[in-house]
Amino acid sequence: MLGPLLEARPRRIVVANRTLEKARSLVAGHATLAAANEVALEAAALDAIDGNFDVVINATASSLAGHQVPCSPAVLKPGALACDLMYGPAAQGFLDWAREHGAVGRDGLGMLVEQAAEAFVFWRGVRPPSAQVLAELRAELAR
Repeated sequence: MLGPLLEARPRRIVVANRTLEKARSLVAGHATLAAANEVALEAAALDAIDGNFDVVINATASSLAGHQVPCSPAVLKPGALACDLMYGPAAQGFLDWAREHGAVGRDGLGMLVEQAAEAFVFWRGVRPPSAQVLAELRAELAR
């Protein structure tokens, strides 16, 4: 997931993890790509993230386990995009947290649909109507 983010060339990406060493390892593994794209790539512990951000992506298991969001709301700039990789009821706590702190929350259902669409193109040579599929899935989940 980090590769495409680096290729989008944001000014800065901070990788945070409960275990600082794991965050550092991920950063080290992507240092060359970060440098090639002129992206400042940093590691931090979840409880020591420095700054606030335009985009925050929750890739932790906190939503799946029903735990609280593992970082401070100070990471969110007003109007930030806050994405949880979970979807459905599991993501609701994170989405509520984002909204309560002035961010726009999004779940991971769109990402799941687009990944499936890419696989379908690869195997079948045809792109499915992913917007329609996403709308139908959201309607089904709302039932």
